[in-house]
Amino acid sequence: MTLGDPNLVRLFSWRALLDDADYYDLLGVSSSADPPTIKAAFHEFALAFHPDGHLDHGPEALAAAQEVFQRGAEAYRVLSSEDLRSRYNLLLAKGQRRLDTPSAAPPTSTQAAVKSLDDLCRSAAAKLCAQRADELISHGNLRDARKELKMALYHDGSDNRELEERLEALDIALYAMGD
Repeated sequence: MTLGDPNLVRLFSWRALLDDADYYDLLGVSSSADPPTIKAAFHEFALAFHPDGHLDHGPEALAAAQEVFQRGAEAYRVLSSEDLRSRYNLLLAKGQRRLDTPSAAPPTSTQAAVKSLDDLCRSAAAKLCAQRADELISHGNLRDARKELKMALYHDGSDNRELEERLEALDIALYAMGD
């Protein structure tokens, strides 16, 4: 990890500010932002903070990326839903920065140990697909990375919750991109 790397400085800065940022701040949009603006903002956010884009920066950066990305995905889910956004705006007016939803629960101690895609897989074929997915993600090709992760899940017998969670996070990023 290079301390002068601006991407890492940004990542750790956001991690330090998570508890003080509301969902609008996190995605960098105004409270009057329309759905396409929110979607575009999350797309940019996902490109910067998706954990798979920080696999080479060490475990501390990977944990920070997971924490920031999870909060950003939470923000996107809330702000892109009319009902949740209305509830959130009322709570925000009262000073609450997060909407209390099951998906907003803090990670458990077992979730805090972030693993690479390769480490999540059990079979050799799944590990191969995960390695290809990592490479595709590092080049910004999320659509093909999703296909590789689906194949990895298939090779692991479709019984790999951690891999399913990474696939869901990738689906959120792709949705935000309009794919």
